[in-house]
This record gives sequence, C-alpha cells and structure tokens, in this order.
Amino acid sequence: MGQRPLRHAYLIITHGNFPILEKQLQFLDSENADFYIHVDARARGFDPERYRAIPVKSRVVFAKRRAVAWGGYSMIRCEVDLLELAAAEGYDYYHLLSGVDVPIKTREYIESFFETARGTNYVHFQTPVISQSCLDRVRFYYPFQAWNIRNRPLRLLLRKLSSESQRLLGVDRTRACGPDYVFQKGANWFSITHPLALHVLEWAQTPEARRVYRSTCCADEVFLQALVVNSPFRDTLPPPCYGNDHRNCLRYVDWDRGKPYVFEDGDYQELISAGPPYLFARKFDYAKTPGLVDRLFRHFSAPDGEEDSHG
Repeated sequence: MGQRPLRHAYLIITHGNFPILEKQLQFLDSENADFYIHVDARARGFDPERYRAIPVKSRVVFAKRRAVAWGGYSMIRCEVDLLELAAAEGYDYYHLLSGVDVPIKTREYIESFFETARGTNYVHFQTPVISQSCLDRVRFYYPFQAWNIRNRPLRLLLRKLSSESQRLLGVDRTRACGPDYVFQKGANWFSITHPLALHVLEWAQTPEARRVYRSTCCADEVFLQALVVNSPFRDTLPPPCYGNDHRNCLRYVDWDRGKPYVFEDGDYQELISAGPPYLFARKFDYAKTPGLVDRLFRHFSAPDGEEDSHG
C-alpha cells in the first residue's frame, strides 16, 4: 500500500492586501490542506466569515488578533499562536506565509514536492556564522521596538542609541544561554515538519523563551534558526545554501533591488521561470500591480502552468 498524502497547514500572517489573501485561499484549497490565519488587530473592515467561506475543501481557522509591531516580540508570539492552533490537528507540514506571498508553482506541484522530501525541514540561514550586528538583535534590549514606530530614521536612531549605550555598559543577555549555545539568523518564513513544530511549541512554553527574546529587535529571524541548530533537527535540513538565495526555505525573494523588492509587472517572466526549489515568491502589492498578481495566479492555476490567454 502507498503512503497517505501529506497534510499541510498554511499559516498566513496578514495586515492588508486582502485580495491576495483571497486568491491564496482559492489557489491552495485542497482536501490535503487547511489555513490558519492571523489578521493584524489594526486592520479595519476585515470580515472573517467572508474568507472562511472561500475554500471549498479546506478549513479556515483564525488566530486571536494581535497588534503586531514590526520587528517586535509580538511577531514571534503571532507565529507561535498559529503553530499552536495548527499543531493540535497534527499536520505533516506547516508553511508560514505572509499575506503578500504568491505561489509560483501549481498547487499540485507544491503538494508533490513535499511528498518526495518527507521529513526535510526548510529553514533559511543567512550566513554560516551569525554576524555581530545580527547577534546584537538579541544581545541587547530594545524597549522601543514594541512601539511600532513607523518613522524609519527615528526608529533606527533609537535602536542605535539603545544598543550603543548597552554596549558601553557591558550588557549581553545571550550569556544566560551558556557558552555553547549558537545563535543564527535567516528569513522567518519556513516549511517545517510536525516534530519540529512540536519542538518549537515546547520551547515556547519555557520561561527562557520570553527571557531571551522579549524586547529584542527582529528576533523572528533568529529564534527558529537558533532552535534548529541547537537541536538534532539541524540534521533534517537540506544542504547548506547561504546569503540572499532563499531556496532553503523555498521562497523567491529579491533583497538586491529592495528590502525586500516588491515585484513589478515587468517581472512576470522572471517569476514563472524561477527554478524548482522556489514554491512561493514575495513580496507583492496588489494596489500597485493587480495585473501581475492576477496573471500569476491564472498561470499556475492552468493545467501544467500553461500561459494564460490574458498574457
């Protein structure tokens, strides 16, 4: 007898661009998948019942809404909330997506990809050894990060003043983790197995989780990587691939043209030609390029990803 199909949980974090969310729910709808969604508490006019009714085969579950501060500890809490809801149902894979991600393979391809890679965890690492600047994200306290300051120059100034004053005072909160604990940094988007999801949730219940990561800066790009490299799950990763090539988390992201780059209409051919490791691309702005987003969803919804007639 053959193996049963893998079951997938799509964990989606969104605060806007809701037409993309609608298309994600339509495109990824499957008897093998369900959706777990967090909508930022500041988003106005969001009707969960409308989106719950979109998939025909999949369930849609909404997490408790939080006001997520960019780069704050609230982002980690949001990810853990989604994992906790989904893991209670026991899926094989958990995929963290943003509400501005677009699939760049067919749904059938995405599901079959994991059938041939059972047990592999897809987590991105930026460098073989974490840089000092990235380590400083968890070394020092950043009390202003939770304020969600939108003014970028002011945000960066406050961060620099805070970190430099603590450096002079010899603050190093990472010492509490012990001399052998390894920190790492990478993209926060992942596709992980049920055993690793349970490992994350077990850690999240410990006092250490809040002690190490509260009042940090962008630690959502550190905590999963650190958990993995300090556990046997480091042996479940694909071969190392560092830098801005996000193939190890199966995401097509361009950090050379932006922070990250927001894809434009002229990038259509580039996106449909992305290689086999890439399953999702980010990021997109539906208000600026609705034609590109619609065209990509049409293309990969067509049989074998054929060119749509509106191209």
